[in-house]
Amino acid sequence: MERDWQGATDGALVDAIVRQGSEIAGTELFRRYRKRVYVWCFNLAHDRDEAVDLTQEIFIRAFQGLEGFDGRSRFSTWLYQIARNHCLNVVGARKRQWRKSLADLEGVDAPDPGVVDQLEKMEQAGELDRLLKSAARTMKREELEAFVLHHRDGMTVKEISRLLKCENQTGARTLIQNARRKFGRLTGPTQRGQDS
Repeated sequence: MERDWQGATDGALVDAIVRQGSEIAGTELFRRYRKRVYVWCFNLAHDRDEAVDLTQEIFIRAFQGLEGFDGRSRFSTWLYQIARNHCLNVVGARKRQWRKSLADLEGVDAPDPGVVDQLEKMEQAGELDRLLKSAARTMKREELEAFVLHHRDGMTVKEISRLLKCENQTGARTLIQNARRKFGRLTGPTQRGQDS
């Protein structure tokens, strides 16, 4: 009968998985880190279903590569590196794919490139969370959600309609237009101050 691994160190669990193929040690390692990995994924993907998929993919990669864990860093650091790289690759590929099709879209169906650039700059500067909190006070929840899904995550109006359960695409377009107008009021003076 296999031992109980609950009190074991991460290193001992990795060793048991690599040397003995211990499923119980693998289950314990997954139990310890699944929520943390899910939160990392959700923070990058901002979508529950995608975060679940990414979490599963990350653990598959991690378990396949456990022999490469040399113990020089903590297991959590090693796992985070895998999670971060995988999420950035997947989310980045989705954004690149979306941008390629941007030229074919018109009107509100296409995210405003100026808004997209502004969001990216704010995200890099660490200002996006503050802006979104501020926007939440002036926008309806659905408007803010539609705006972020469209301009930051690159979702189409059709996808947003389905995700937010709008009656039709016109409903999603209206949410995006209203949010874009309110976003312009929030960032306008700041941007003008930066540009002058």
